[in-house]
Amino acid sequence: MVGTIDLTPFGFTPTESLIYEVLLRGGPGTGYTIARGAGLARANVYAALEGLVGKGAARVAGGRPKQFRPEPPSTLLARLSDRQGEAMEQISSALSALAAPDTPTLVELASPRGAVQVMGHEIARAEHTVELIAPPDGCLALAPQLRRAAATGVVLNVASTAAVPLGAVAVATIPIADWPGEPVLLVVDSRAALIGSRDGDRFSGHWGSGAAFVAAARRACATLREGR
Repeated sequence: MVGTIDLTPFGFTPTESLIYEVLLRGGPGTGYTIARGAGLARANVYAALEGLVGKGAARVAGGRPKQFRPEPPSTLLARLSDRQGEAMEQISSALSALAAPDTPTLVELASPRGAVQVMGHEIARAEHTVELIAPPDGCLALAPQLRRAAATGVVLNVASTAAVPLGAVAVATIPIADWPGEPVLLVVDSRAALIGSRDGDRFSGHWGSGAAFVAAARRACATLREGR
């Protein structure tokens, strides 16, 4: 069997990726039935099942023989996102400890999830101000970082095209602008910015640290807030 799910970028083996897909398609089963469905040796399948259980992608029921069942995709995605967030924080702390001069940078972004991670990371590093314009679900995804920034005294200026309940974090409602898709903009202090747009599940944009790019992002935020 050839799998269509690739979990290897997240620390899974190719066999674990395949067996997770077999579990999703065929439902719970014993090691024997899963091995038969995958067309693999039972020893390899049992090792993959134990790996999936250890990584939070499957669970095992007691009894003999053991029954393995997959965790729902939404549960797995939540766990992977949480682990990636922790990994980003760890590498950020390690890199920040190394003395290196900042140079202007421009990075293309093409993943909605990746854009949210970049924005969350930058908001967490904010020292003075954060300007954010994002779709309602984007604001909700960044709520933990926004609340932590507000608690440390960072001045927030957050807006969206619809009302967003973020509790103590005020979110202004701005009109839908002449923009290619839904606007996504972020300016953190005077250090970095993101300019992008989302169209359904697709995202395109750039993160940059050059002074001109940051100034352009700040001006774009002002223009959108003014409804022009």
